[in-house]
Amino acid sequence: MSFEHAPVTKGLMLGIALGSIAIGIFDLKHYTHLQLVPHISQYHQYWRLFTHHLVCANSSDLFLVELLLYYVSVRIERTFGSVKFASFLMITMLVSTISTFLTLLILHAFRFLGNVFNVVPSSPIAIVFSILYQYTRLVPEAYQVKVFGLDLNDKVWVYILAAQLTISQFPRTLVPTLVGLHAGYLYRSDILQLKSWRIPHRVLTFCEVWVNPWLGEGTVVRRTNRVLPEARPRRHTETPQVNEEEVVTTARGRGRPDPIDSLRRQTAYVQRQTDIQTLTGMFPNVRPAAITAVLNRSPNVEAAAALLLSSQRNL
Repeated sequence: MSFEHAPVTKGLMLGIALGSIAIGIFDLKHYTHLQLVPHISQYHQYWRLFTHHLVCANSSDLFLVELLLYYVSVRIERTFGSVKFASFLMITMLVSTISTFLTLLILHAFRFLGNVFNVVPSSPIAIVFSILYQYTRLVPEAYQVKVFGLDLNDKVWVYILAAQLTISQFPRTLVPTLVGLHAGYLYRSDILQLKSWRIPHRVLTFCEVWVNPWLGEGTVVRRTNRVLPEARPRRHTETPQVNEEEVVTTARGRGRPDPIDSLRRQTAYVQRQTDIQTLTGMFPNVRPAAITAVLNRSPNVEAAAALLLSSQRNL
């Protein structure tokens, strides 16, 4: 899996990594976490409500966040599209900020809970779990295994990483975890009509002109995932010149087919049939013609499976 068709995820991962390294180098970690008392209530440092989403205070949280974003966020961005996914991140950050602040105020009304949940660590946990909620709802499972009588699927490894992130600084990480899941549910259910909002066109133009070149998203280089032999240069042999008047035959010679092109077509056909059989096994009630049409419109088989799954849920 690569970052193809996922520039927003690449920028998000680079930004979190560089920001976390920068606050460690310049000794700014004490400015990044969110604490209701006294930073918000007495010193009125409201910028902490936003900055605690942007960086990680320790290397273990940074490692888990980067792993989860790589395995989860890339697939969701390919399903949504880059513009919708960037809008989803902005909405998630705004909803999570408001929800976190209100949750801390409510818990502060109770003395014991106010002391336990007074601090929220600096880490994009709410954003990660909001993306994880979309991953749970949209991405279908690829296979199932049975371990000690329990039916598990391929998503269990992602959930183990998410659980490790939740208990990394427990119970301080409990609030952003629940807030992130709640933000993902609000966006998915569209109760507040948030799905229709998009980032302004001027911001998109600025990112395409100034940000994409730094991410290496200029000219896309198409790379094949199949190993093919390189074409060898043909040797030119001298042929005797023949007088045109002596040529009396009218038969046309046929050129020899290129073996590289034939191998490429055969491999593409086999991969195509494999993808169709995989989707047919996952969705036996869908006609083969519909599966072929969806596969033609999708960049890969995972995106086609997600599109078929979402169309069945909307029925």
